Amino acid sequence: MTRSFLYCFHKTLQALFINKALLLIVIGLVLIQPTFGQVKKVPDSLKMPVKINLPKNIADTTLIKKHSPRKATYLSLIFPGLGQIYNHKYWKLPIVYGGFGTLAYFFQSNHSEYIKFRNAYNFVTTPGTENLPPVNDYVTRYSRNATLLLSGRDYYRRNLELTYIISGALYILVAIDAQVDAQFFNFDISDQLTFNVKPFVQQPSKFTPGVAGVSLCFSF
Repeated sequence: MTRSFLYCFHKTLQALFINKALLLIVIGLVLIQPTFGQVKKVPDSLKMPVKINLPKNIADTTLIKKHSPRKATYLSLIFPGLGQIYNHKYWKLPIVYGGFGTLAYFFQSNHSEYIKFRNAYNFVTTPGTENLPPVNDYVTRYSRNATLLLSGRDYYRRNLELTYIISGALYILVAIDAQVDAQFFNFDISDQLTFNVKPFVQQPSKFTPGVAGVSLCFSF
């Protein structure tokens, strides 16, 4: 009787223990669920855009002012030398204006001589001017010789035409120079750039003879 009572009591405690354990597990799951629901998703740092704020002195160096070769060419065509000023090549201005000044001097000299020889020749070759006072001193200087006056007229006319051609070539050359300087205005030349001249000797081979010369080496 006593043994039966103890056996029933043991089974009862075992059933209560199992039910209590199950109850604790259920309560734990209920409490944990809201906690997981409140966890925020951590964004992937690799997919987030990264914003880098550079210092102002570094950011300013990346902004390069645009230098227009077209503008330099137009300025030079409007008035020679303006393109060089736009490119900050002030040392070229004496060369430009010195060249045009020299051409202006030759133009004035050749034009003056051409006019004198032309007027003297026209005067001498015009009938009825034998007794008239000479139009200039070239008539008497060359003794009314039409051949000499014609030769002098043609000589200075050729010089005058050559002055026109050289002036036009210089005008175009100044514009081209301004455009080229503008193209390389923002070109960065490293301090490491060197130019070396070295002797070069090629050893003779079966098909080529030996050659001695000079090699030009550029280092960047």
